[in-house]
Amino acid sequence: MSKFEIIVTLFTMVYGLMLADLFTSLHKLIKARKIVKWHWIPLLSSWYLFLIILKNWWSLVTSENILNEYNIVSFLVYAHVMILLYLSVSVVLPDKIPRKGINLKEYYFQHHRYYWGLMAAASLISALISIVPKLINSSTLNMPNTIVFIISFSLTILLAISKRYWIHTVLLIFFTLMVLLDIVSKI
Repeated sequence: MSKFEIIVTLFTMVYGLMLADLFTSLHKLIKARKIVKWHWIPLLSSWYLFLIILKNWWSLVTSENILNEYNIVSFLVYAHVMILLYLSVSVVLPDKIPRKGINLKEYYFQHHRYYWGLMAAASLISALISIVPKLINSSTLNMPNTIVFIISFSLTILLAISKRYWIHTVLLIFFTLMVLLDIVSKI
């Protein structure tokens, strides 16, 4: 097996586990729908995470040349992003539905700091994956991408610290649209 095949196989299994966890949580909510007070924010958050997982996996499996240049440090750093995404999947929707039911809006705001903190950490590590090698090799940074990262990271931190409904509404829709636009731009 090539280095590419080994990395893709491992990461595909982890992404598959993430998707299975996400789908299982959604399935449990649908089964318990009579005692679930539905709200769109946690559902959009889970769809946003679903899109990120698929986008990352697609980028991984279509980048054989880049992966063949990976070393153990790059592998370990990217593996940490996957750990953070897995933990995000674990919290975005509830794993258990209490007998008395669950309010998804309340659940979201009880766990938003953990969820968006994980997303901010994953975003930071992802940016470092692209920025640090350029700094080490004395290459020029892509300033528009760096500025977009700084703004996105700051907004993700804002989501982690704020409980204001309107901030979560606007930024979650914004982030989801940005991921969709990124996907559509690659068609």
